[in-house]
Amino acid sequence: MLTSLEHVQIPVRQMGRAIQWYTEQLGFRLSSRDGERIAFLDLPEGPCLMLWQTNDDSTYAHYLVNGIDFPVLLFRTSEIHELHERLTKVDTKIQLYQDDGFAWVLKFYDPEGNLWGVLQFNESPK
Repeated sequence: MLTSLEHVQIPVRQMGRAIQWYTEQLGFRLSSRDGERIAFLDLPEGPCLMLWQTNDDSTYAHYLVNGIDFPVLLFRTSEIHELHERLTKVDTKIQLYQDDGFAWVLKFYDPEGNLWGVLQFNESPK
């Protein structure tokens, strides 16, 4: 049976721009390239992020629920307010930024049109 999540694949239209944005804005590290169409990015923990160069204009990493975009995957952080500030400074399209009680939630689009979510869990009341 399954033992872990290996990697996540997302489409990008401009590979260089995507690599630069993910490394500079989100803290990924470029671990390897496979030609011009594929790149592998890593965080300190978890599966790697695989970028696929595509020319398809209608392919994005998100889905609709009752007409609202939802991210396929969410990251975890302990610095959500700093991340929100950083993304705002580089004109990132923010879909949601709020305290949902159990966690602060940030949802944003990368320059390629993919939607991501980030959670910072609130401490449980004692």
